[in-house]
Amino acid sequence: MLVLVFATKHMTKNLLIRVLGSCETMANTSVICTDKTGMLTQNTMSIVAGSIGVHAKFVRHLEQNQSHTNAADDGSSRRSHDSNTRPRDYFLIDLSELNTILSQLQKLFNALIAVNSTAFEDEDPGSGKLDFVGSKTEIALLSFAKDLQWLNFREVQNTAEVVQMIPFSSERKAMGVVVKIEDGYRLYVKGASEILTNLCTRHVVVSRNGIAATDENAPVEMTNIDTDAKENSSRTIIFYANQTLRTITIFPAGHLLTSL
Repeated sequence: MLVLVFATKHMTKNLLIRVLGSCETMANTSVICTDKTGMLTQNTMSIVAGSIGVHAKFVRHLEQNQSHTNAADDGSSRRSHDSNTRPRDYFLIDLSELNTILSQLQKLFNALIAVNSTAFEDEDPGSGKLDFVGSKTEIALLSFAKDLQWLNFREVQNTAEVVQMIPFSSERKAMGVVVKIEDGYRLYVKGASEILTNLCTRHVVVSRNGIAATDENAPVEMTNIDTDAKENSSRTIIFYANQTLRTITIFPAGHLLTSL
């Protein structure tokens, strides 16, 4: 114990040791690499890649980040014995093109991000600019909507009639908000992908060149989540996780919109 105390005292000249036993664990270490936020990292999160429903995948700066998508493998699990199974219209786009396929879903997607959030915008005392303050994940989502020039999150929040907030819980690994709409209520949910995707029974279908992509009043196409869709979602979540990306699923009751 005296040796550990001595080692701890010696290391505190350059490092802060929180757990005394860690000194013993690191006894055979000859080189320690450390990182200071702002030097190698920016202490910010951003949306790098995602999936809208099952068929549409998007990637930020697609040309430089081809490795962040598994879109090419999405049709590999189709059941060959089912003669009625038609080829799926999987496609990949750059994040900057997302608005071209989300016309009729954009308002809903924006509400999912803006209303179900505890982050806010405040003036940075140093730069005098408005910056988002709050959870890094929620800031990333709000910045994502802002970059796509969606309606300002404050306006969306002000027009939403919130009935109940459901705070994040480590047990359910999700948070939500219930809002009043014309014909009832709607629940916006955000949380761990591996849990929330299992609660969904249908997913939205978007097309690169479909009518719905250009008509805000077009009905949202939905389809049941079959075995292929479940496998697709599971593969996508695992793929993103293996790319060291944090996977988050957001959806309103009755729809599936996955953002990772």
